Amino acid sequence: MSEEGSLHDNVRTAWDDLATFWDERMEAGATWQRHLIQPAVERLLRLKPGDRVLEIACGNGEFSRRISELGGDVLATDFSEAMLDRARSHGGDVEYRSADATHEEELLALGDPRSFDAVVSNMAIMDMESIEPMVAAVSHLLKPTGRFVFSTIHPAFNSGDARPTAELDPEGSTTEVYSVRVSSYGRTFTGKGVAIPGQPVEQWYFHRPLWMILEPFFEHGFAMDALEEPLVDLDHGKPGTPMHVYTQLPGVLVARTRRIT
Repeated sequence: MSEEGSLHDNVRTAWDDLATFWDERMEAGATWQRHLIQPAVERLLRLKPGDRVLEIACGNGEFSRRISELGGDVLATDFSEAMLDRARSHGGDVEYRSADATHEEELLALGDPRSFDAVVSNMAIMDMESIEPMVAAVSHLLKPTGRFVFSTIHPAFNSGDARPTAELDPEGSTTEVYSVRVSSYGRTFTGKGVAIPGQPVEQWYFHRPLWMILEPFFEHGFAMDALEEPLVDLDHGKPGTPMHVYTQLPGVLVARTRRIT
């Protein structure tokens, strides 16, 4: 087996192993999804009742079900069968199919050209070895007036070698200073890490600077027409911990792109 194939299999195996834990934690509201990411994605998606929506890398289907509740006609995909099993177990009016976001042909097989009003990829780009196949496929699947909304961990403040820190201000005895120490940003980075404390295995991360995330979109005729960098609200950012920095610096980036050519 090639090194590339082995890595891809390892990425899939990690998400299969994480499926139950991830689903339980998301259902318990223990992630950023509901209070930080989902509202921003909804704002940029601008869903209209009856819109045909494709969600790529849907995980446990939490956002897919939300799209359906808002009136969307949803086809949701993931490459982890364990994640799809968890998604289907929650019910809801969502069609789930197995498809690998890094395989263009698998995505193209999901629908006719120009058949989707919108495509969503929610907190998954940083988990993909390559994003070019997904963008290429979406350029064919989207209607001319359609939009592609994605969210991802912020490449400048919450990715690669970025480390949130909390320290006492040396000029005072009680003032806490929160910051992110960034020692590497401009080059790609592949490694394993933890997103939710207590998870049974680590998952793979693929760091890309912002220009590298956007490059495939520009090459396939997309333009970015909306961007949000939501901050964790003070009710969810625990003072005294390094993660409190994300009440001041964005840990997530959400963007909307549209085909212009």
